[in-house]
Amino acid sequence: MMKKFRFASVATLLICIALAGCTASKSNTNAPLTADQTSAKSKLEAQLQDAAQTTQTYHAMDSPTLLGKLLDESKAQREPFNSLAFRELKGRTDVDSKALTTMVTQNANANGLLPLLLLRRLDNKSYLAVPAETRAKILTSALSGSKYFNTWGLPNFYIEEASHAMIESGRAAIPALKGMLSDTRPAPSFGSQEFMVYKQYNYRLCDYALYFLEQINGNTELRLPVSPADRDALIKGMSK
Repeated sequence: MMKKFRFASVATLLICIALAGCTASKSNTNAPLTADQTSAKSKLEAQLQDAAQTTQTYHAMDSPTLLGKLLDESKAQREPFNSLAFRELKGRTDVDSKALTTMVTQNANANGLLPLLLLRRLDNKSYLAVPAETRAKILTSALSGSKYFNTWGLPNFYIEEASHAMIESGRAAIPALKGMLSDTRPAPSFGSQEFMVYKQYNYRLCDYALYFLEQINGNTELRLPVSPADRDALIKGMSK
């Protein structure tokens, strides 16, 4: 099974690049940095400073302000791991579950995805109290509107919190998922490992719908075939 690939923070990546550049320059008989290397190093340092400042800014915000940021990032289709507000809020203990629940119910479409996932993380009882129909509407709207599918994970390898939430919504999600079985648009993921798996399977939106339908129907041992034609045969059977 593929190990879940997590994206390093901007700061970590930049440090690695900077260190690699400095190490390379020192290996060349300790030659001083060239003008291009010096310029690149300065840009990296500025980006590091900006990233650190942004993180500190979010850390300094109170939770109600961060909830507003969370909704903005949800509307922008940020993944949970790429949402600074989500990453900051998930570690807090003072988030108002009622306010978060209201945000979910007032945004019962793709815009409510990050608030829904945060509620699931912080207060599972309140999350399960949200009607399954509302949760399903948010999740299926987000799935059908996804440009990249990292939020959901990779069937056969690992799935993310949003996918677990989809399966938890149960039969309420079935009508919308069945409507996606005919949608063959590509379902790419970014990241080196994820992209390689995507290219191997040529995942499509209909494949994600098929996977979720099978899971909801209790076929938890399903392994999606590598061949799209074989998956189409399963979809045809599911569509009957």
